[in-house]
Amino acid sequence: MTKVIVCGSRTIQDIKMLVDSGADAIGLITEVWQDVPCNLTRAEAREFTTLIPPLIPSILIITEENTDEILRMVDFIRPDILQLQGFNPASDIKRLKNEIKAKIVKVLHVDGDKLAEGKEPVKCALTYIEAGANMILLDTYQPGKVGATGATSNLTLAREIRDGVFPAPLVLAGGLSIGNLVNAINMVKPYAVDVFSGVVTNGYLDAQKVKQFVKKARSIR
Repeated sequence: MTKVIVCGSRTIQDIKMLVDSGADAIGLITEVWQDVPCNLTRAEAREFTTLIPPLIPSILIITEENTDEILRMVDFIRPDILQLQGFNPASDIKRLKNEIKAKIVKVLHVDGDKLAEGKEPVKCALTYIEAGANMILLDTYQPGKVGATGATSNLTLAREIRDGVFPAPLVLAGGLSIGNLVNAINMVKPYAVDVFSGVVTNGYLDAQKVKQFVKKARSIR
């Protein structure tokens, strides 16, 4: 069964709602350079992490590309999973793998039928896995945005990368909603889906949309 990661928490109440909704993991967007309404401070992310039950992984989502600063953020916030949303090189993954306990998710940025990284997609993904990333996440890219675009990923490219990195897990993000979720999961067969724009209303997580999204994902076999 495909797991569901929900991002976009802005309040303590959001954390409780996501736990109650059955989300498999909770993503905390923290100190990213991109303009998003749910951009948490380091202190907020640390507080929210302490409120997430032990069996639900907390995911620290950052765009920081300075490894020393990343290490400071992880040490302070103590997430279960670190999601690198920027253009961090594979050599930095190796260092992080040796110095933190958190699992590492490396985001690759889908730009139409190619990656914004400008490299052969499967080879690029495997380079990060070989460097120590535990999983790959595909998100859509637009100039000035490394995620939260609301645009859908190229599913053919996503399936190619999924098959290329298997058995390493692939997480699919990018414009997912209850309307396109079934097709996306059936076509890509991801380990997990990551949703943000598809479950918000006026910039805030919408409890009804979250519950419907999780329920729909659970129904897909």
